[in-house]
Amino acid sequence: MVAGKLVRAVLVHLLAVAATVLFFSPIAYIVVMSFKPYAEIITNPLGIRNPTLRNYYEIFTAPGYSFTGYIVNSVIVSLGSTALSLLICLPAAYSIARFKTGSTHLSFYILSLRLLPPIIFAVPLYMLYMVLGLIDTHLGLILLYTTFNMPLVTFVLISFIGELPLELEEAALVDGAPRMTILREIVIPLTGPGMLAAAILNFMASWNEFLFALIFTLKKAQTVTVGASLYITAWQIKWGHIAAAISVSIVPTVVFVALVQRYLVRGLTLGALKA
Repeated sequence: MVAGKLVRAVLVHLLAVAATVLFFSPIAYIVVMSFKPYAEIITNPLGIRNPTLRNYYEIFTAPGYSFTGYIVNSVIVSLGSTALSLLICLPAAYSIARFKTGSTHLSFYILSLRLLPPIIFAVPLYMLYMVLGLIDTHLGLILLYTTFNMPLVTFVLISFIGELPLELEEAALVDGAPRMTILREIVIPLTGPGMLAAAILNFMASWNEFLFALIFTLKKAQTVTVGASLYITAWQIKWGHIAAAISVSIVPTVVFVALVQRYLVRGLTLGALKA
């Protein structure tokens, strides 16, 4: 019996290691590629003999293609979308979780918006944005990302608020506290981990989004995902520059998630208990 448990434990650890290697291999390959000159990428795709920082230097200094601007745009859009999503979704999630607003149908309709392919909204939204003058603006992308990330944020917050003890709010109501005070003084502090989990998911979805950033931007509001694709030209695919751009773009999200990982896990776990 002891031998069987040991074998199972070893197999589980081996599977975990294999899954980790499989998951991180593409990322490691991209990072290694970013330090290789173009000729070596073509002739020696798996190894590296002459490491260089030229790819990183050029993506930050090339005229008209400075990657710093794309990073700034992504930060503005991702943080703006995250803040706006929380501002809208927290009261909505509280209303649905506590007062059963819309019965079960509203929750389904909110979630179904996330299930639809975003490309079907591209043409009508583009026409609307042309009329409103929101093409190639930070505000335009913020509104788009907020709209399409709201179902995910609302779903996480509904599940989390549903786990909060109702007795605390009832006691506050007995003491004469209005609903807005209860929401501000009780619900928001207690839903901190859930809000952080929802914020991280919203930030990552906004940071990594490519389709709308490509369609609805021209130059001023282009994000890192679009910026990396600009190194694919009609004459050459600059693999080293693309790899360097991707490597730079994943650093903020990796660092951010690493710093708040325990809060993310706690928020998603507690919110999933009732989901």
